[in-house]
Amino acid sequence: MKPKRLFGLWLAVALFLCQQWLAYDSPLCFSTTVSQPRRKLWKEWDKIQEVSGRQKTPKLQLLTGYQATVAAVMAELEACESGDEVIFSVYVVEPGRSSEALIAALAAAARRGVQLRLRTDCSVLSSFTRLCEGTTTLVHRLQQLRDEMPDSVVVEQPQIPTHAKLLTFRRKAASPDVAIFGGINFGDRFGSWRDFAMRLEGDAAVFDLLSSLRWRPTLVTSGVLTADTSRRALQFVTNQPMRWEWPAWLLSHPFQGNFDIAPEMTRFYSSFDSYRVAASYIDETGAAVLSKALERGARVELVMPWTPNVYADCNARTLGNLLGKWGAHGNFRLKLHSSMVHAKAAVAQGPSSNVALLGSCNLRQRSLEQFEELHAQVTDQTFCATLWKELGQLLQEGDEVQDPARLAFNPAMACLQDYFG
Repeated sequence: MKPKRLFGLWLAVALFLCQQWLAYDSPLCFSTTVSQPRRKLWKEWDKIQEVSGRQKTPKLQLLTGYQATVAAVMAELEACESGDEVIFSVYVVEPGRSSEALIAALAAAARRGVQLRLRTDCSVLSSFTRLCEGTTTLVHRLQQLRDEMPDSVVVEQPQIPTHAKLLTFRRKAASPDVAIFGGINFGDRFGSWRDFAMRLEGDAAVFDLLSSLRWRPTLVTSGVLTADTSRRALQFVTNQPMRWEWPAWLLSHPFQGNFDIAPEMTRFYSSFDSYRVAASYIDETGAAVLSKALERGARVELVMPWTPNVYADCNARTLGNLLGKWGAHGNFRLKLHSSMVHAKAAVAQGPSSNVALLGSCNLRQRSLEQFEELHAQVTDQTFCATLWKELGQLLQEGDEVQDPARLAFNPAMACLQDYFG
């Protein structure tokens, strides 16, 4: 046999053997046991191909209120199958029927073979907040899940102040990945709070979300799913402290790390002519951010709670100062809502398009300079229009305040809340 033909025959045989080595559905697969790692590798390759071909544009859905967000989370948990991965990261998990149902759904998912990574804030800050509000936590229940199913459940208790609130659902090849994030915690007392979250569907977008926080997905080769985000419908903006720093905290100085939300907010409020904003807490640092719009003559409509769960005196003092400075100009409108507005959301209207910001970060110095936070900047016009309408509903329901004298506060308490918040 001629050398060229012999080489061709050996090459054909080698290619056939490689194909069988990687195959996981082939009846000629040599060993089920040996093929398991290759099966996982091949499924990952399938997913990469699907991402590049069909998931360049993520699906975005605004979730309004606690019930809608909990329902979306429960639906995703119930759809999880063996081999899927879930990251659950919230600021607080408090008692209640909804929390019990959530923990039961997490446990059921783990028993089905879903890998769970559970994170919740255990820093001094969250302990102080619980002390002020007289609330409790269900962290011990998450730890109990880990003790019962250590092969499926990992519990992380970062000592940095992590205020980001998100869940990600890492699917197998047949279904797209999903993320749910925003301002909502878990516990029955949050049921009446006015808040927003976003449901995001799309492998590449979820990968980018995790990468923005530097939380490495475990099943995807780093860099494979990344893409040019400059032309996407959304981009992620984060704060990432390196560690808890007592001297910086005591002096109210920025922590070391990457803090990109404040610069992005400054650009946001420096670029458009009209804004609708919902916020729960504000101090002079947050007021300075809003003033970037007001000092240009842009219109700002702000809705906040009359009686926030914390920081009431600091809120009143700061809002009174804003009214005193900008109220007479006619471009600042303040509405205070009878319900607890916990949203961290804004929409800017431009001449031809709108832009939205939504996430976990408050308009406060420590949120902007010390806490781990997650925000999304959205340019999807359908999403922006929906959020603009929802913010308009909150504004319509609120009580307009024009006289700073209506905003009574205790100066000493305002200073303490400003410092400790």
